[in-house]
Amino acid sequence: MKIVLLSILTALAPVALHAQCAPPDGQVEIPDGSSATLDQMKAAQQAVKAFDAAVTAYTACLKDEEAAKIKQGGDKKKIAAEYAQRSNAEVDKVQQVADKFNTELKAYKAKPPG
Repeated sequence: MKIVLLSILTALAPVALHAQCAPPDGQVEIPDGSSATLDQMKAAQQAVKAFDAAVTAYTACLKDEEAAKIKQGGDKKKIAAEYAQRSNAEVDKVQQVADKFNTELKAYKAKPPG
């Protein structure tokens, strides 16, 4: 019985590992800078920072997961490429969100006071 249970757990381990690192929700509300309030811009800035921190944690998780898969005897080059792609995809999302925020921040700063 122990052998059967151990076999099942061993077979499910890669699935559990893969499920462990879930990409963060990239839904960050960036207001229109030309009509946003200071509070809305501050909230957006905090949301961008939180998303960046979540992606940083996600990439750290991916590195741990990658190392575990390689340690299990997987193809190091193939595994590294897969994890680099997953990490880069999230980093690209953060950059897009940050770029959008910066564009709207410029619009916010350019609007007349009042």
